[in-house]
This record gives sequence, structure tokens and C-alpha cells, in this order.
Amino acid sequence: MGKDNIDIEKLKQEKKAKKLEKKKLSQQKAQEKQQKQLPPPKPLIRSFHAIPNRKQLSKTPLGTFSIMSFNLLAQCLIKRKLFPDSGDMLKWKTRRNMVSAEIEMYKSDIMCLQEVDNYTEYYKPILEKLGYMAEYTKHPKKLHGLLIAYNPKVFQMIKYATVDYDNDALCTKTWITSNIGQIMALKYVDHPEFGIVIGNTHLYWRPVALYERLRQTTIFINSIMNVQNALQYAEPNTQWVPIPIGDFNTTPNDPSHTAVTMACISSNEEAQLEASRTNPGSLLSDPATTSEDGNDSATKTIPEQTPEQDESEKIDQKEIQATISASELVAILHKSSPELWHSIYSCHGDIDPKTSQPGSGEPKFTNYTAAFKNTLDYMYLRKNESLLVPTEVLTLPPEETVMPSLPNRNFGSDHMCLISKFEFTV
Repeated sequence: MGKDNIDIEKLKQEKKAKKLEKKKLSQQKAQEKQQKQLPPPKPLIRSFHAIPNRKQLSKTPLGTFSIMSFNLLAQCLIKRKLFPDSGDMLKWKTRRNMVSAEIEMYKSDIMCLQEVDNYTEYYKPILEKLGYMAEYTKHPKKLHGLLIAYNPKVFQMIKYATVDYDNDALCTKTWITSNIGQIMALKYVDHPEFGIVIGNTHLYWRPVALYERLRQTTIFINSIMNVQNALQYAEPNTQWVPIPIGDFNTTPNDPSHTAVTMACISSNEEAQLEASRTNPGSLLSDPATTSEDGNDSATKTIPEQTPEQDESEKIDQKEIQATISASELVAILHKSSPELWHSIYSCHGDIDPKTSQPGSGEPKFTNYTAAFKNTLDYMYLRKNESLLVPTEVLTLPPEETVMPSLPNRNFGSDHMCLISKFEFTV
């Protein structure tokens, strides 16, 4: 009798399980049908806003132009479990159309792009069709790279160079990261007496690598200034303005950002940098973030769960002893550019406090994923720059349009693009 009862109960459970599975499959089919009926996603149109109380040129403006910075989210870095809300938006055929449509929507005169893969087969013909000329580069150990594109009707390229942070001798590294930078000198076609030296970079991603990020920032800005100074000497009839841009993987509270924008760093920031310098891998159990080391099995990873997928390396103790102190590193940064730098998007707090960070005025976010939401992307200009002023910026969208995380049907990348409009004189 007891056995019969057990068999009946087992049959009931199996029947219930089958019913639930059937219901689940039915719901999935209904969802798939609904998704097929949805129109193809299009990027949300964002608005430009004049910079409040902006600096004015001392002379009549000679011309205007615009610059975009945009981390595209390399397809080779995508891992679905780290983008749990994105669903079909992670598919390359869907996402690439969103990203290229966003690029085409704004038609910036200059674009600094990061995490660019599928360049030859996809982005190169797209950019050529839009009338851009471009320089693309990637580190041999990575499957994604950097790209600077420009409108040849507005600018003429005069010089191009790349920066490899692992091999730069300015100051000793604490990590082998395979991160790079680009530098391009562009002369304004209608007014060749004016030019810019624009830098595009994507710095090392580990949150704990504060010192290495400051080191890479220092090398990047020093390299830009070396090109600018050389051109100013070689072509004295042209005024050259430096503009560092990119994904610095640096939040507004990071010591690197302070070092770039302020005359000195705090004692607490110096202590953080020193800890990061002397023991660079000591805090690898920090909160999860996504890996940006594109390799043959490249995925965005949570480091403490899958550290073997991160190809960056700490250097040995002997090399660490050869590194300079944080204060010396900051001194090199300030010597390479005696004028401090201003983050153009720090005006966002005056435009829309709801989508801005208190204190710094920086956007509340430029990167919006399930694991991380903050500002990492910047456009810098010298604080006392007299020949070039930003006039408008592309504002952040309402936060509800990016929730719960990116990519989504409004935006094809996990980063917001930044765009500033400028006017210049000589």
C-alpha cells in the first residue's frame, strides 16, 4: 500500500513538473514572438546643451568643430553572464547597427573610439561611407583597439603616433597591461594657422591599479605635449592645442583625476597610490568589475571568479623597487604640462544635477553595467586655454533610459558617448 502511495505521489510530481516546463516553454515562445514583432532598435537621440557660464574667446571665433569620445564595447569582450539584462542586444548583428547609427546620428568632425574590433570587415567601410578618414591600432596581444577618425573636409592630418605604456621608459611600470594610446595632429583646413594635437587612449582597468593608471596617464599626457611642442617649433605659424580624450578607467574620485585637474593630491590619495605601487596585486578581491584584456578567449570577466582569463601581469619585486614614488610621478605629470587640465564634462552638474555627481559636476555615469555604474570617460582641455573653448556638450539621457543596465534597446554600448562642440581663434 505504501509503495502504491509513493508511486502515485511521484507521478503527480512528474506531471506537475511537465506542466511547469510546458508553461515555461510557452512563455519563452511568446516572448520570442513579441521580440520578433518589435521594430529594430534605434539609438535614443540625446540633446546638446550650451555650457553654462562658459569661458569666452578674447577674439572673434574663426571656426567651430565637434569631438566625440566613445567606447564601443568590443564584441570579443562580451560574456552574457556579465550582461544579464541585455538579452538579444548582445548579438553582434543587432548591436553593431545600434553603434554605427549612433556614430552617424551625431556626425562629429573628430571621433576618438575605444574597444574597436571587427574594424576591417565592419567599421572601416562604415566610416569610409560616412566620409571619414581614420587611423586604427591595437596591441598585438589584444583583439580590440583604438581609432581616431576625422572629417577631411574640416581637418588635415599632419602627424600620427602611438604610445605603448608597457614599453615607455618615462617611468617604470607596475603591471604589464598591453594598453596603448594614439596621438594625432590635425590642422584646420580653412584656417591652417590653427591645429589640435588630440590623444585617444584606453587605460588599465583594474580598480586597484591606481598607481599604474596614474603612470599611464602621465605617459599619455607627456607624449601629447612632446608632439605639441615639437610641432609648435617646426610650424610656428600654426597654433597647436592639446586635447587628451578617452576611457581613462578613472572615476572622479580616483587620484589620477585629481592629479590631472588639481595642483596637488591629498595625503590620503598619495597613500592609496603608494599602496598600489609597492604591492600592486594585494587588493585583487576588490568589488567585481569587468576585465578589458582582450585575448584569444577574450571575455569580460569578474577577476576574482575567473582570474586566469586576465592576461595582464604584475612585475616582480625588483622592478617594483625601481618605480618612483607617487609624489615624484605627480611631479613628472605637472612638469610635462605646467598648466592644469579641466574636464570639459565637469559642467554637467550645472546642466542637469539629477544625472551628475555632487562636488565634481561630472556625469553620474558614462559606463552603466550590472556590476558597475560610474564615470570613466573624459575630455580634457588646459584650464587656461585661450585659443579653444567648449561651447556645448551632449547631455546624459534620463537614467531610466539606461536601466537596469546597458546595452539595451536605447544604446548599443555599455558606455555613453561624449561629444563637445568647440569654437576657436588664433
